[in-house]
Amino acid sequence: MSGTPAGRPVPRPDGWAFGRGILPYPKDRALLWNLVSEIIDGREGGVMVYAHHNADLDAVATALVLKRAFPWVKLGAFKSISTPGRKLLTAMKEEMAVDPDLTIFKLVVIVDSSSALQVSDGNLSSWPRHWVLDHHAEHERWGTEHYNDPNMGACVEIALQIAMMTNLPLDREMAVAGIAGIIADTGKFRFARASDMSACSFLLNGSDVRMEDVLDVIEGEEYFDVSKKIAQLKAMRRVQFQKVGDQIVATSRVTSFEAAAARALLVAGADVVFIAADRPDELRISSRAKPHILRLGVHLGNFMDEIGKLTGNEGGGHDGAAGLNGKGNADKILSLCMKKMSQLIEDKMGDTKPKHVEEIGTAGENER
Repeated sequence: MSGTPAGRPVPRPDGWAFGRGILPYPKDRALLWNLVSEIIDGREGGVMVYAHHNADLDAVATALVLKRAFPWVKLGAFKSISTPGRKLLTAMKEEMAVDPDLTIFKLVVIVDSSSALQVSDGNLSSWPRHWVLDHHAEHERWGTEHYNDPNMGACVEIALQIAMMTNLPLDREMAVAGIAGIIADTGKFRFARASDMSACSFLLNGSDVRMEDVLDVIEGEEYFDVSKKIAQLKAMRRVQFQKVGDQIVATSRVTSFEAAAARALLVAGADVVFIAADRPDELRISSRAKPHILRLGVHLGNFMDEIGKLTGNEGGGHDGAAGLNGKGNADKILSLCMKKMSQLIEDKMGDTKPKHVEEIGTAGENER
C-alpha cells in the first residue's frame, strides 16, 4: 500500500469532515489530550500499545492507527493475535509482538479491552504506568486512568480522533485500518449506528480507498480456511438450544474460531448464541445476538459481565457481541448462560414461557 497522504479534513462544529462523512470530536478532548501528552512524553522511555488476548481486527486497527500518529510506539498483544488481525498487520507491513516484556516500557496503552483479564492474569501491580483506551460499556474494573467512549461503535474511531487531533493527514493505511475495525465491531454493519457509517464515509471520501480494498485485506481467503469451516460444522453438531416463545437461545463448544461459529449459528436460525472455546489453560465464551433481541432491552455486554461475576471470571462487551474470559467448566457455564438468557428474554417479552431444550448431533457431543 502507498502511504501517500490524502489530505487534511475540514473542521466543522460537530467534527472533522471529508465530503459528507464526519468523524465526531472526542467526548472529552482534554482527557484525550492527557493521553496524547503522555505518549509524547514517554517517547524516550518507550511506549507499548497493547491489545487484548486473541487481538481482533478492531484492537489491531486501533494499534495501527496509533502507530501512524506516533511512529515510535511498539505494538503488542496478550497471548495471541486473531487471523484477521494478522492479515491486517501483514497488509500494513507492521509487526505486533505476542507477550512482550512490558517492564522495559515507560508507558503501556491498553486498547479495546474491558477488563484486566483480557490483557493479563488480572494483576497489573508489576506493570509500568498504563492507560486504557476503550469503547465498551462503562465499567469500573480498571484501577488506572482510562478514556472510554461507548458511543463509538469501534475503538479505532477513538484512535482516529487522536490522529486528527495531532493534525495527521489521512492516508490509505489509516483509512483501511479504520474501516476494517468498524466493519468488524459492528458485525459487518449489522449493528452500525449512523455515526459509524458516517465515520466510514469520512474515511472513504478522504482517501482513495474502496470498500472492496478493505474486504480483500480482512477476508482474503477466509472462505477457504478449512480450520474455520470445521469449527463451524462442529459447533452445528454440538449445538443445544432452548425455545423461549418464538426465540431461540443456542449454545455450543469448539476449540477455536468461537466468534465465527457464533455467527454461523445466528445465520442457521438462532437468535442468541453462546459459544465456548474450551482449552486446558483457559475458557473463552463468545456471545452474539440478533438486532430484534437488542430491541427487547437485552445488552450482551452487561449480561456477560453478570455471568462473569457469578462464575469468578470477567465478561463484557457490546450490546450485540460480547465475551467472557477465565476458567471453569464450559458446559456448566454455557448452561448458566442459556438459563439466565432464557429468563431474561422471558421477562422482557412478558408472559411468554420457555418450552423445551432440544439437543442436536449427539454423536459429536463428547468431542473436544
